[in-house]
Amino acid sequence: MGLNIIYGKAGTGKSTYLFKKVKEEIKNNKKIYIITPEQFSFTAEKRLLEEIGTGAVINGEVLTFSRMAYRVINENGNNLKNIENFGKSMLIYDILDSSKKDLTFLGKSLQNVEVISRTITELKKHNISKERLSSVKNNIEDKYLKAKLSDISYIYNKFEEKINTKFLDENDTLTYLAENLKNTKEYNNSIIIIDEFVRVYPSRI
Repeated sequence: MGLNIIYGKAGTGKSTYLFKKVKEEIKNNKKIYIITPEQFSFTAEKRLLEEIGTGAVINGEVLTFSRMAYRVINENGNNLKNIENFGKSMLIYDILDSSKKDLTFLGKSLQNVEVISRTITELKKHNISKERLSSVKNNIEDKYLKAKLSDISYIYNKFEEKINTKFLDENDTLTYLAENLKNTKEYNNSIIIIDEFVRVYPSRI
């Protein structure tokens, strides 16, 4: 499968070019998926219908990466349930409550629950796994920082253990998609177009 990159400054007609290509491929009975950020999905769907008509309904579809991920989850037959912020907070509170003797700095409090929940979200967004965090923690010499990271690492591990095989954290959907896309047949022999993404945040620690 080939990879084509269409690039240029804003307003130079990249999307116009892409939709022209989509129209040509749909006439050839090709299945097309257009992946856009959530905020652009409605605009892309509207434009697809306006420029291509009924053929778009049959062979063309606009997706977000999250929607694509949930389709892969469903096709793989997993019974994972979404865990939202309230559920995450309850799990973290339970971990803090049952792990007092194992934690140095972080005790059971609503403030700590919120801080830890945000921290886990940021770790996942920047692709920092619990294994990577543990490795970094072991290489830190500052005792105070090392102790705080040890608490975070401990809670992160416990949190992942509790949701494993039962729940799907919304911050894990793209990781799941990347790891399991090869196991689905829905996107085989189709053309996938990625449009309207304007910024990439590199993984960092």
